[in-house]
Amino acid sequence: MPRYYFHYRTDDELILDPEGREFDNLEAAEASAADLGKAIVERAASSGGDTRLPRSIEITGEDGTELLYVVFWAGPKLGGGPGATVEPQTVH
Repeated sequence: MPRYYFHYRTDDELILDPEGREFDNLEAAEASAADLGKAIVERAASSGGDTRLPRSIEITGEDGTELLYVVFWAGPKLGGGPGATVEPQTVH
């Protein structure tokens, strides 16, 4: 099973993931990175941090090859009114 590394980037810092995690494929790793991004934004919101700052999870393979960037921040809700679900979009 392939191992993926999730490096966390803010405007001024890159926090490397030294351990990584195994997933069946890149799509499963991407879903995990999206969950991680949501948790980071929720934590920033609960601690009074600026949720509008763009952040990213950079997914790399075992050999260090950059595979995917998951960029996230809290923005306004779009669509069907207050509280409407906004579906994530993937760009590969």
